[in-house]
Amino acid sequence: MSFMFEVHYRPPADAQREIEIARRINPFGGRLSFREEPALEGMGSVCLTYEFGDNEVAHCAAESLRKFGEHVEGPSDYGD
Repeated sequence: MSFMFEVHYRPPADAQREIEIARRINPFGGRLSFREEPALEGMGSVCLTYEFGDNEVAHCAAESLRKFGEHVEGPSDYGD
């Protein structure tokens, strides 16, 4: 079973921000499994989905990002 959370931020896409998010996730062993841009420019958010093998680790990673002001939804059970 894996666990996931989503990081959302307002467009436009920001490669430097995503690098920084990944840098903060790496020590927790999470991996980017999906990246979604808004369907319409200016509406919605950029969504980065990160997967983890352990629920506690996912919670710790999510809290770490929240401390730096990122909007994180989850973590939740991602299934098998």
